[in-house]
Amino acid sequence: MAPQNHFIAFLTIFLSVYLLSPSPSMVAASPALAKKVCNGDSILNRDFCLKTLSNPQAAAAKNLNQLTDVVMKLAASNAQTTLNVITGMTKKPSSPGCLKALKTCEDVYRYAIRSFGMISAELSDDAMSANYDVSVIGPEADRCIKALAAAQVQAPQVSDGNKFLQYYSSMGSQITSFVN
Repeated sequence: MAPQNHFIAFLTIFLSVYLLSPSPSMVAASPALAKKVCNGDSILNRDFCLKTLSNPQAAAAKNLNQLTDVVMKLAASNAQTTLNVITGMTKKPSSPGCLKALKTCEDVYRYAIRSFGMISAELSDDAMSANYDVSVIGPEADRCIKALAAAQVQAPQVSDGNKFLQYYSSMGSQITSFVN
C-alpha cells in the first residue's frame, strides 16, 4: 500500500471511530456519524434520530453544515404539517379555552418553523448561537403541551408534532454542538 493510501486509511478510520472534534468540511454523513450524533447526550429518541439520518438526503450530506441543513428542513416541514393541523382545528367550532390553547400552539409552531429555518444560515456565522437557538425549540413545545392539557384538548396529531419538535430540536442541538 502506498504511503498516501496508508494516510487515507488512517484518516478514514480515525474519523469513523472517534469523531471527537469533527471539522464541518471533513465529515460525511456516514453511519458512523449518524451513530455518533444519535448516541449524544442531547438526543431524546435514538431510534427517531437514526431513522432521520438514514434518509437519502441526510446520507448524501458531505459535511455537518449540509447535515444540519437537511435535518432543519425536515424539522421545519414536519412543524408546518402540524401547524396546518392546528390551523384547521381553529376553524372548527370549539370552546374559548380550546381556541386559546390552539392559539398558543400556533405561536409555538410559527416560532419553531422560523427558528428551524434560520439555524443553517446562523451556523456559518455563529455556531454557539445556532446551537442555543435550536436547543430552545424543544422546550417551546412544552408551552403547547401545557396549554392543551389545561384546556383538556385531545389532539393526537398535535401531541405527536410536539414530540417531533422536541426530537428535532435535540438532534439539531447535538449536530450543531460538533461544529464549534
